[in-house]
Amino acid sequence: MLHIDNGNGKLYKLVLIRKGKITAIKAEPAPVLNVAVIGAGTSGLVSAKYALAQGYNVTVYEQAEQFGGIWWYTDKTGKDQYGQNVHSAMYQGLRTNLPHQVMEFNDHPYPNGTKSYPSQADVLKYLHSYADRFEIKKHIKLSHLVIRVLPIENDKWEVIVKDLPNDKFQTLIYDVVFVANGHFASPRYPSIPGLDEFKGQTLHSHDYRSRQSLMPPKTTLQDNVKRFTPTGAEFIDGTHETFSLVIFATGYNFTYPFLSVDTGITVEENTVLPLYKQVFNIEHPTMIFIGIPFTACTTQIYDLQVRFAMKFLTGEKQLPSKSDMLTDMQTQMQKHWAKGYGKRYTHCLGVEQNEYIKQLAETANVEPIPKVMPDMHFDSRESMKKGPSQFRKFKYIIIDDKTFIKEREEE
Repeated sequence: MLHIDNGNGKLYKLVLIRKGKITAIKAEPAPVLNVAVIGAGTSGLVSAKYALAQGYNVTVYEQAEQFGGIWWYTDKTGKDQYGQNVHSAMYQGLRTNLPHQVMEFNDHPYPNGTKSYPSQADVLKYLHSYADRFEIKKHIKLSHLVIRVLPIENDKWEVIVKDLPNDKFQTLIYDVVFVANGHFASPRYPSIPGLDEFKGQTLHSHDYRSRQSLMPPKTTLQDNVKRFTPTGAEFIDGTHETFSLVIFATGYNFTYPFLSVDTGITVEENTVLPLYKQVFNIEHPTMIFIGIPFTACTTQIYDLQVRFAMKFLTGEKQLPSKSDMLTDMQTQMQKHWAKGYGKRYTHCLGVEQNEYIKQLAETANVEPIPKVMPDMHFDSRESMKKGPSQFRKFKYIIIDDKTFIKEREEE
């Protein structure tokens, strides 16, 4: 059986039919898959878009009351009205620290006139325009919490979902599961001696919402804490300061509480295993992870990952054997670690992202991300060293796939 593209982006299968001495080839539509997407943030939306383009039946489950993932702002912290952890880590007045071009989907640019570093509201508006253009919204079930994902017979998935407003459970069967729940929902707290003795307030940046009556006039940025005391902290340089509030900007953990142990997925020192090209669950390749790597071109990487995955999901390309995928995973991780990355930074690609982009593009024969995109990001990162009040004063203009210019942006 061979899958072909009929020119409109949908795949058909060629079936060879033999009757006596007569041989015929019949084109039949490729199977319509039932697809579950977990999360309606950036990575979930792009997953849904490409799956819908194939004619698949797609349902997107979003725990929050609105879609947009991290870009949806809410005043709530801690638990929501249904007793669930608030996913959003967004705070009032945030502007991106990336040029908007590297945050664009492959085929949906930001509107003309968008500031190089747009606000949270502008990014959310952009995501809404994407969902409207590709008719994704009607496939999103808001306030629906995925409780469990379990592999069952015939390479299918049993998915248990809770309709939070109606306090009802559903058990559904899917052919494919896209895991796109993001990685800014489970705060990581440091283990520092004396932290339990500190009498002031502690807060993770995940729950930071506004400067008003939270941030005092005198704010100190510090790292390399040796130990906490009841009134403050001692640093490794021997100095000591007193504090009424400590904000931990210490990152996040990958967590998948809804995945059954039978999926084969584990998280070891913040490394998600076993994944082929950081996308396919090697144990069950109809489970696809989008958005795990920390990269410069976040949205562009998500788009590339989904295009990569769809080549194999449709049958146009065949995945390597399980043993070959495991070998590839181990080889890539060892190379990464040999360059000085600790295991908990396995998914932080940094300058290695160009090699990752190349691997995905060449393996699946899809268009890579233009080199200008990561180049713009790294230039922006260098500019950040001058301080947040300076680097956002410039805008980026793309000349071609390899070239950009930067100029002062009017206020």
